[in-house]
Amino acid sequence: MIDPSGVMTRLLTGQGRFTADEDHAGALHMAILRAPEAHGRIAVIDTQAAEKNPGVRLVLTSRDLIAAGVGRLRVRTIVKGIDGPMFEPLRPVLADGRVVHIGQPIAAVFADSAETAADAVEAIDLDIEPMPVVADPVTAQESPGIWPGAPENRCFRWQAGDGEEVDRLFAQAAHTTSLTVAHPRVAVSPVEPRACLASYSDDAGYTLITPSQNVVALRTAFSAVLGIDPDRLRVITRDVGGSFAVKIWPYPEQALALFAAQRLRTPVRWVQERGETFTTDAAGRGRIDQGEIALDAQGHILAVRINAVADLGAFCNPAAATTVSAGAVRPYQQVYDIPGQHYFVTAVFTNTVPTDAYRGAGKPESNGTLERLIDAAARQIGMEPWALRKLNLIDPNAIPFATPMGETIDAGDFPAIAAKLEDAADWPGRTARQADARSRGLLHGAAAGFSVHASGGSTEERSLVRAMVDGTVLVRSGSMDSGQSHLTTLASVAAKALDLPIEQIRVEQGDSAWLVRAMGAGGSNLAAVAGNTVHRTAKAMLETAKRTAGDLLEAAITDIDYAGGRFRIAGTDRSVMLGDVARHLDDQGGCEAELDFEGIHTTWPHAGFACEVEIDPETGAVHVTRLAGISDIGDVIHPAAAFGQITGGFAHGLGEALMEGMVFDDDRQPLNGSMMDYALPRAADVPFMDHFWSPTDSPNTIINAKGVGEMPTIGAGAVVHNAVIDALSRHGITHLDKPLTPLKIWSALSAHSS
Repeated sequence: MIDPSGVMTRLLTGQGRFTADEDHAGALHMAILRAPEAHGRIAVIDTQAAEKNPGVRLVLTSRDLIAAGVGRLRVRTIVKGIDGPMFEPLRPVLADGRVVHIGQPIAAVFADSAETAADAVEAIDLDIEPMPVVADPVTAQESPGIWPGAPENRCFRWQAGDGEEVDRLFAQAAHTTSLTVAHPRVAVSPVEPRACLASYSDDAGYTLITPSQNVVALRTAFSAVLGIDPDRLRVITRDVGGSFAVKIWPYPEQALALFAAQRLRTPVRWVQERGETFTTDAAGRGRIDQGEIALDAQGHILAVRINAVADLGAFCNPAAATTVSAGAVRPYQQVYDIPGQHYFVTAVFTNTVPTDAYRGAGKPESNGTLERLIDAAARQIGMEPWALRKLNLIDPNAIPFATPMGETIDAGDFPAIAAKLEDAADWPGRTARQADARSRGLLHGAAAGFSVHASGGSTEERSLVRAMVDGTVLVRSGSMDSGQSHLTTLASVAAKALDLPIEQIRVEQGDSAWLVRAMGAGGSNLAAVAGNTVHRTAKAMLETAKRTAGDLLEAAITDIDYAGGRFRIAGTDRSVMLGDVARHLDDQGGCEAELDFEGIHTTWPHAGFACEVEIDPETGAVHVTRLAGISDIGDVIHPAAAFGQITGGFAHGLGEALMEGMVFDDDRQPLNGSMMDYALPRAADVPFMDHFWSPTDSPNTIINAKGVGEMPTIGAGAVVHNAVIDALSRHGITHLDKPLTPLKIWSALSAHSS
């Protein structure tokens, strides 16, 4: 097992260091009073009884924070829509006079124990006068306004593509198909809930230990909220038990812990309860698409357009606006040559916890709608859906391919992916498997489709590579591992660049004390951004070391060869080790290099996936029986980790297609807000995937690695969705909204049979 720094050994033997494992002597425990109503005026909030509880050290409400000058949480980017700049409601750390979603923090208690803090929360007298609830994003624009500055509950309207050209192409089309595709809110549900440990001293300032995807971004956000110089706040992230974007955002709980730690001069810890994740974590998805596709008489796709309504929740989370706008259209056409493209989105507020980017960040919705449209159009014109897809693939000779959305696809051979997928999936054999399923009283469905990501995310990467006197090498990166084997992957990149065993590489991340710039984790940017920067930095460090080796060996640098950690005068046995060079430079700043990312950060990892399902018509239960995949992520740095990302990413999409989705009543109370009620895919739901790599070379990356983490999720849900509809189509069912639960399928079959 390749295990630089011993990270896998630690995690597999129960020695991981997660935030909840952090223990600080005398730390107080924080508990939160949360809104029990989705919308209402705070008529009474009386904390006197809670403050008198033994062991309670402090109770905070919005009055305390306002008096202390604590600021509000902000978005990262103001999106400019067709009506002007978006409306941004500033998010208070504690509700100020009114609550706007279930779970919104109203008061915070700090006590000697978690039990004491929880009891004190119960002692707070709270009375909320209900106000009208905006529950449905589709009707939000006809509902009473949540924010005075947002008429019709609109945050913004935004569009991309050429609407007039698309209208023209639709007018001349031989066939058009329309479909409404809903992408329900989902609970992100990482294994490790959110947590934090905050401390303060006059000398060191503030310290926040918390699971995150970007410590520098959190430092920037919380220093603004607290009104302090960023240099006075240190943010540390150690092991992270999953995130998928939910832990990248600043949350009120972290700001509260920091504020109280400074006021009380005592460390404060908080560990989220699992039930809180459903009402306080940023949710994923939440988009309803009206999709249309136009074809000519031969089946060539002329144009596609989507008119979307995006549910932002009660506030606009830091990246939500860009997720539902620009993030939704980068790989809009996926692998298909579609001349006309248009996307229009209305982003609305509802009385619900905010949504934001979640594995794929707007792209699984766009892919899901497009792939459903292709299937529906194929059936409408009597063409096999897979044949229609192959007919419309981008010609590899046209790559680099400029898309109507302003992107350039850098590399790929999509027809080759399709051909290899047919072999891996035994696509012709599905007819026999359908007959076998029918003989057992089951419905059989099959579908194949594509998944593309425009990877890259942030380019705020600064990498450091330092040779140590013991012959090892330290790598520091602004990326952040949350369970994707980043440490091992970057160690592999450095080891290859330095011609050293991977065991000699140590990778560090997650400390704003030495991170000035940090891209964090997002947009599948590890390989494309951090990997390339670590490679360049390692080579730059070697050049520095080579010059010093020449001085030590009293030879011209052109006469120095390097291999395996040793510098040698060519043609002689005179040499010096990398560790010796580091020792010589130890008092001169060290043998190191530090570089920022340069170049084009976008690559286009992609895959073809095939899925087969069997459905029991007596129960509606779906059993996924076969999965196959062919992926192009460029050169595969860490095959085990990359295949894990393919499998896990597909499981995310499968879960959304078959079982995941938040359910609310008319008052926006969650009806499945616990793990007893919210279904997640288990190992038995996801069969082993017959998967193979099919790399092509990208001109945008030095190390020819394109990213992988989000790509499979972008297309997985649609492939599973289409396989289920394929099985049901023989009974006259041509569309059902996700999630395709047994009850929904059984009800549809029962309705059609009667």
